[in-house]
Amino acid sequence: MSRASDEELLAAHLRGDQTAFGELMSRHERRIYGLCLRMLGNREDAEDATQEAFIGALRRASAFRGDAAFSTWLYRIAVNAATDQARRRGRARTVPLGAEEERQAAPTGVDPSGAVATAMTVQAALRLVPEDFRIALILCDLYGFGHAQAAEILGVPVGTVKSRVFRGRLALGERLGTAEGAGPGAGAGPGAGAGTGAGPGSGSGAGAGPGAAAGAGPGARPGPGSGRPEPTGTRAAVSSSDPTEADPHDLPDPEE
Repeated sequence: MSRASDEELLAAHLRGDQTAFGELMSRHERRIYGLCLRMLGNREDAEDATQEAFIGALRRASAFRGDAAFSTWLYRIAVNAATDQARRRGRARTVPLGAEEERQAAPTGVDPSGAVATAMTVQAALRLVPEDFRIALILCDLYGFGHAQAAEILGVPVGTVKSRVFRGRLALGERLGTAEGAGPGAGAGPGAGAGTGAGPGSGSGAGAGPGAAAGAGPGARPGPGSGRPEPTGTRAAVSSSDPTEADPHDLPDPEE
């Protein structure tokens, strides 16, 4: 027997099925919580935002028209709930996640213990990226949404999403480069230091090694509408901070 789609479960809920919406929550709750946790940086706030997202989805279930995938519709509600929670708190909290919170944010079925240290470093840098850029990075690089689907979630043009992702990767690369440059032995040897005169592979950002900051090292590629190269390593860094399970029901619907 094939598994019911999200849209079929929502339709069953609207027909009076008492278990259908609970199944939808079971499928999406962990990833919605992970999204809110990365947006807010605080477990209590993320739990509140997750609860508000599902309450909002339950209340608006009859308004779902199927113009977009259910996951797109649900993530739009979750992003709005997390944004509202941040505003109620006055600002998004910037305390980096701890190891346990990183495990809480990981998708179902994944054992992230071997990547927690890297994830915490990336998360600390990600929290310093401006909010609009950070949300676009989370959706596209961490959750795997295409630009068009992320644009639907955020309610902005596709070009705006592309710009935010590009600028977010630049900002994240600079933050990661600064963090690496502040570590033991910073400024020593090839590729260390900032500005001109640094060793092979050094770029124009603080602590620039290969691929660390804007304009750094081989493999950087030009971004949209800019002469500045985009550090390709930042996408891999974000993605590796929260590996995805292969179960398609745990992943966002692919972009058409």
